[in-house]
Amino acid sequence: MPPIFKSRKDELKPYFKNQLGSFIFTELSPDFLSAAGLSFLEKVPVPVDQTDLKGFINSGVSTTKIADNMAVVLGSDTHFKHADKYLQYLNKLFDDTLVKVFAGKAQEAFRTGNCRRALAYLRAGMMFRGESLAAMFAYACGCRYWYLDLEGSEEDQELIKILKSEAFFYFDAVTSAYPEFAKGWYYLGYAYVNAGQYQRAQIAWRHYMDAAKVPAASEVYGFAAETEEDIKEIEGRLAELEDPVKLERCAALLQSGDAVGALKILEPYSQTGYSKWWPLHFYLATAYRQLGYEKEAVEGFLKVLQLSPSNADAMDALAELYAKAGDAEKSEKYSNKAKLVRSQNGSGQ
Repeated sequence: MPPIFKSRKDELKPYFKNQLGSFIFTELSPDFLSAAGLSFLEKVPVPVDQTDLKGFINSGVSTTKIADNMAVVLGSDTHFKHADKYLQYLNKLFDDTLVKVFAGKAQEAFRTGNCRRALAYLRAGMMFRGESLAAMFAYACGCRYWYLDLEGSEEDQELIKILKSEAFFYFDAVTSAYPEFAKGWYYLGYAYVNAGQYQRAQIAWRHYMDAAKVPAASEVYGFAAETEEDIKEIEGRLAELEDPVKLERCAALLQSGDAVGALKILEPYSQTGYSKWWPLHFYLATAYRQLGYEKEAVEGFLKVLQLSPSNADAMDALAELYAKAGDAEKSEKYSNKAKLVRSQNGSGQ
């Protein structure tokens, strides 16, 4: 079963505070609620956009507008006090197609650059039907779209991290719950590549190739079948992964203590285009370290930091190597750097 969205910790909530500030919460009259069959909303404050306040006072607000406002509130705060009542309202008035309505509204908001509003609608879809493919896939794609839009922004690094985690989590949930849906594997493969997990990316894209051969599977869920262009794209990606997967397997050799076996695979790559790939130098330095070639190990981990300046694991290794060599000043320098990196982004990379 897919994870229950509203039961998860809402790390994105702080980024939606401003949207809630645009609403005034007011109670609807008991007579209106009774006549509309909505008595369960009695004494429950419903959101009215401040721009609609005059119209609300004069003639009220339509049920669809109330639903739209509730959606933005639910998507801004998934643990909102009256979330269950709002969901009861949405369930009374709408069927499963509401998820696609929210997705459409999200697309419009993304087009105008209002990513927060867009993702609020997609989060509302998750609150409404979080177990459905349409809701999960749209939400994962929305998170991906937003973090790609933010890439390069130093001040948004924490938000980017959360969005990447959410996209990754839900693309994985999609493939677990709907393994026949090709597009889930397509995006999960890219998520693994971006995380430097090449063997898992290879597995995901092989699943994609199998699922793409059954076009009816996507059509059942209302999505277009994969195109020849999509399939050729992933065929190319799989070919590109052959060397990264081989290099990643060296990590397993190093973990088992077979540094000699790892070096036989790794050293030839240092004379290729992979010489600018930080994982290669990390694996090489680790192998040298295991074999006692500490000078080469230090040079290797320093090379890692040239290519990946925030790599805390390389900093840890340098701190230990310098300590062993009796260079307390450099050991402390890299130890402190590693602590600083982890305090800033919680990552070892």
